[in-house]
Amino acid sequence: MIVGSGVAGRALGNFLLRSGVDCVILERRSRDYVEQRQRAGVIDTRAARMFRDWGLEERVLGGVPFEPVMNFRIDGRTRPYRFLADDNGDGRFCPQQILVRNLIDTFVSDGGDLRFEAGDVALENVCGERPLVRYRDAAGATRALRRELVAGCDGDRGVSRATIPDDRITRYTREFGYAWLTVLAETRPTTSR
Repeated sequence: MIVGSGVAGRALGNFLLRSGVDCVILERRSRDYVEQRQRAGVIDTRAARMFRDWGLEERVLGGVPFEPVMNFRIDGRTRPYRFLADDNGDGRFCPQQILVRNLIDTFVSDGGDLRFEAGDVALENVCGERPLVRYRDAAGATRALRRELVAGCDGDRGVSRATIPDDRITRYTREFGYAWLTVLAETRPTTSR
């Protein structure tokens, strides 16, 4: 059972299916919302290599080109930022909607059980042998699923994190050394030459 179907939850679901482990993913939003939500996306070298190692590269990253240059416009001048070459030329910018759609399509077409509009998720017995997950489905009916393991992929502020007792949780973080840059500007579009 996976609670939360962000990129991490869907990637985990796909890896489990590739390993012969059936799983259910619960997502509180609708499929339409999830697939159209505007977000930036970077697929770094490690992520691209991971999808390749799991045999999912073409299905998940197919059609997303590697662009070694990102152009910034500052004071009317184009200033290119060139990415460092990596060993496979794998890192790429990818609209997250494309990555999300590809992960959903791959998971569902391989027989995965992805349940959208799962509201009011509650976890019980998370430290026991068979945790119970209760939720309200899209039709409003209350459902309960008992599983051997529950992966909380619903973020640091999600129901999974809130349910795990502080003395039973181990947290891992990774500092990537960069942060997102967002620039809003009122300007005419550039023309290609």
